Amino acid sequence: MSDYTIEDGVVHLGPELSELERRLFRMFEERLIAKGFKYLSVPSSLKWSSLRKQGTVTVDHTLNVDEVHCLAGSAEQGILERYAGQNVEPMLLYAENACFRTEDEYEGLRSCKEFRKLEQYAFVDPDEWERVFFELLSNALRFLEDLGIECRARDCTKDDPGYHHYKVDIEVWTEQYGWLETHSCSYFADEQIKRFSIGGDVHSISNTGLASPRVLIPFIEQGIGPDDL
Repeated sequence: MSDYTIEDGVVHLGPELSELERRLFRMFEERLIAKGFKYLSVPSSLKWSSLRKQGTVTVDHTLNVDEVHCLAGSAEQGILERYAGQNVEPMLLYAENACFRTEDEYEGLRSCKEFRKLEQYAFVDPDEWERVFFELLSNALRFLEDLGIECRARDCTKDDPGYHHYKVDIEVWTEQYGWLETHSCSYFADEQIKRFSIGGDVHSISNTGLASPRVLIPFIEQGIGPDDL
């Protein structure tokens, strides 16, 4: 199922893969809604100042809009910008947007300029962070497992740069790349809260619910189409 074209890091999905992508996102969204997550609409642009505060996507890998704004590399950035300077209580959120990043090298569906991402995000009671962290991680893992995708969780807290306090990646098995990282789940304690002057006794957790087209690779290799879901 090679229903796509790529040119200079820009991916165009054909009708079948577009429908597969759409159904995956909607199926995952339905699971989150059933678990009490609230949807937050976020833009695909944000202020450079917000990008620097968030700090997990570097300036060098961010596409410019103008002197004030850039294109977001994650819905997480828009969530933080939305609640900057406000008081918040513990809550479970999800957001979906188009994300943009520059890469040193573009490689098929693995690395491209623009991708769609559904982000799970939580403001949590500090005493509840571990329970909520593994809830978000489990949401992503079980979704893949239920669809027959071989995956594993890998603790990369010490290996990956950044200010996270705890971080676990999800990797899927692919014929082309072997184990391929498709999701990250990060606990930031109160670091993001302080950076964005968010009030309330909360900590923050972010998790990649789905990121496409990278997540489509094992489905394509196994011949799993939209009608198989």
